[in-house]
Amino acid sequence: MATAGASAQTLLLKSGESVPASGLIRKDDMFMVSVISSTGRPGQVGYHVSDVTEMNLPAPPEIAAASNLIAQGRFDRALALIHPIATYQKTIRDIPGNWWARTALVEVSAMLGLNREAEATALVTEISSFSKDPEILTAAKLQIALTTKFTDPAQALATFDALIGQTSDPRTLSQAWIAEGDIHLAQHEFDDALLACLTVTVFYPENNPFIPKALWGAGQAYAKLKDTRNAVKTYQTLINNHPHSPEASLAKAELLKKEKKP
Repeated sequence: MATAGASAQTLLLKSGESVPASGLIRKDDMFMVSVISSTGRPGQVGYHVSDVTEMNLPAPPEIAAASNLIAQGRFDRALALIHPIATYQKTIRDIPGNWWARTALVEVSAMLGLNREAEATALVTEISSFSKDPEILTAAKLQIALTTKFTDPAQALATFDALIGQTSDPRTLSQAWIAEGDIHLAQHEFDDALLACLTVTVFYPENNPFIPKALWGAGQAYAKLKDTRNAVKTYQTLINNHPHSPEASLAKAELLKKEKKP
């Protein structure tokens, strides 16, 4: 037995009726929702799953919260937060309007951060075989690409380029551009690395847990291009705006090294 959050939500029935679904619980082939009787006492009303056409559920706040924890490198806490939500969503994933694939993708990111690649890959495969949402499928392909050990940088860049062309989701785009930035940095293609990282910070700055990674990459690219002023400015922005991120610690170490130079 599992329950949804307390936020406003409804069930759309095959009859065309939309009914409140506070305290939504699935019990086998029934959906149970909380109601208040005419006497003011709490109770439950049941609807057969087969009579429900669609659910209108708000996005679980744990998606954003766990994503922020992942950005801070706190993968254990992120997984502990998102796993029960994904587990609940899986019980209702056969009904349109569920958030299972989205929560499962966050779970994948946390698993990858914990080096649990086998579990993450299995979950990505499950997501890909179940979801029909093109954005979800592209995000799943991205997770596979991020775990692939490419031996040819050109092939890796082509893979991420293709994914960028298939999505408009800011988080998926951010991850793909950052991955390209990392490849360019490794290949000493610093102008291209800088462009990839700045694409994230300029076009997708709002509520984006990947901004610290993009700022760190941009700072590294500036430093390699011997643009010390912009490197320092970027590191300071990273430290000031995202002080709890792992990248902020790296930026502090870089600034400290610069201070010690004669």
